[in-house]
Amino acid sequence: MKITINIFLVIFFFFSCKKEAIQTIVTEERISPQLITQMQPIDQENASYNVSNNVIQGIAAFENGWFTTQTSSTDNGVLLVNYLNAEGRSLFHKRLNIDSHGQDLSLEVISNNELYVYTTIGAFNGNRNTGILRIKVQLTHDRDWTQTMIEVDTTFDLNYSNCTPSLNTAKDKFAIRSKNSILVHNKTAIEAGNFTGLYHFDLNSDQLKDNEQRSMWFQGIAMQDDLVYCLTGNSTQTSHKKIFVYNDKGIVTKKYVFDQDDFNIDIDLKFEPESLYLEGNDLYFLIMTKNPEIEGNLKYLYKIII
Repeated sequence: MKITINIFLVIFFFFSCKKEAIQTIVTEERISPQLITQMQPIDQENASYNVSNNVIQGIAAFENGWFTTQTSSTDNGVLLVNYLNAEGRSLFHKRLNIDSHGQDLSLEVISNNELYVYTTIGAFNGNRNTGILRIKVQLTHDRDWTQTMIEVDTTFDLNYSNCTPSLNTAKDKFAIRSKNSILVHNKTAIEAGNFTGLYHFDLNSDQLKDNEQRSMWFQGIAMQDDLVYCLTGNSTQTSHKKIFVYNDKGIVTKKYVFDQDDFNIDIDLKFEPESLYLEGNDLYFLIMTKNPEIEGNLKYLYKIII
């Protein structure tokens, strides 16, 4: 009788595990992004190199517009910040003299007229260690953007390789990419100088290769309700780009995929996704492309409903 019961338990455990394994299989879901607008940041007129021609690497929504960040390997040590209106035209721009890749932006409202904007500190050169950059934005009551003040507030040197941070929508945790890993930290702990993370996991290997088995670059990160959204893609026109969603155990819960056929714009020379920004059920990202007759990157803002 005891042997029979043990055999039954083994069989029950086997089929329970098998059922659980089946439940964790996630198939790729093709998405149909909605075009929001073309983004048109600007740089200062007397600049020796126009950084605004480069890709936009970070976006964050505020009121009826968008903060954007851009950098350049030609003009090292410059972070270009713009605020664009709903139509994508620049109302404000300023260069900050700081070494930042500008990858991903997240925003925290401190008061009606004061904001913190977060991005990465340090350039992406080999295995260079990077951390979090906090930028302070001081607005006027009447939103006279010509009088906006912006400056570097502080930096948090996390000692992570090629890190891209994102403040979650609840504004209490950072999701941080370092190479091919994701690390989640308490915001208050980082502010207090405690850089011990809550948990971490590795990116799923399927997210790091496209449909033709080419390497894909990490392009964006966002976090909401303990779910981390990660964007990968290269600039190849025929390549699929991917957004994977991970839970706090590092298990993939959603796989979104798209290619150039899913977009209603002319795609010439390149097709590269950049940045993620999450607001409610709307997940925003950028597409960079080029036209041989136009200088610089053409920059388009899209969203999907999750």
